[in-house]
Amino acid sequence: MTQLTQAEEPLHVASEQFFPLPLTGAVQLMNLDGSIQIFGWYEPRVRLAAVRNAYTRARLKEIRVETKATANSLDVRTIIPPAHGLFADRSGTIDYTLNVPETAQVTLRLRDGEIVMQGLRGGNARIELRNGRVFLRNCFARIQAHAVHGAMDVFYEWWENAPAAFDLLLDHGRIGALLPAAAKIQIDATTADGQVGNGFGVVIADSPGPGHAMRGENAPDAPVSLHLRTGGGNISIDSWR
Repeated sequence: MTQLTQAEEPLHVASEQFFPLPLTGAVQLMNLDGSIQIFGWYEPRVRLAAVRNAYTRARLKEIRVETKATANSLDVRTIIPPAHGLFADRSGTIDYTLNVPETAQVTLRLRDGEIVMQGLRGGNARIELRNGRVFLRNCFARIQAHAVHGAMDVFYEWWENAPAAFDLLLDHGRIGALLPAAAKIQIDATTADGQVGNGFGVVIADSPGPGHAMRGENAPDAPVSLHLRTGGGNISIDSWR
């Protein structure tokens, strides 16, 4: 009788670094597989924490985090060499957590995984993701994001009339926004093949074909704009009290 063995547990190595950065400095991070979490704070520096994951020590040593810091910028790159051979160990991911100035200019690129961004205020962010999820929480900033497959979510735990702009493009998947009922927003949402719904009384525009569009605002001079596009999937903009 063949004896079953448990799957190998992955190995982890954690690291932490600090880099000085002006409050409006630039942070760029490129990751392949794993996750990126960004938290805004009002300090002129970046905290970079990384957890490297693999199934063998040899593979873990091949995975690296490279940084290049200047007076006004920090560039972080993930190095995961390709593995060759039929029985080669192809494992390897990195999970990043960064505290950045809340007014920083942030650029994130991730192939597969999850991006979480929380607490940017007055900054800018550009996000590129192939497969996975983008979660934007309590951000009063200008954010542009593009993903191929997955989901995107915007969430506010409280409301204040501070400016923010979300320009989200998802080729295939769902986009959702959940905001307090007191939120003052401008909506420009379109899905090529799906439904658009909202809890703010904004009227859905007539559109031919399988898709839907919604354009309007629920208050004059609304400070937050939601520019949402999905090729195949639904868009929901809901309110909570």
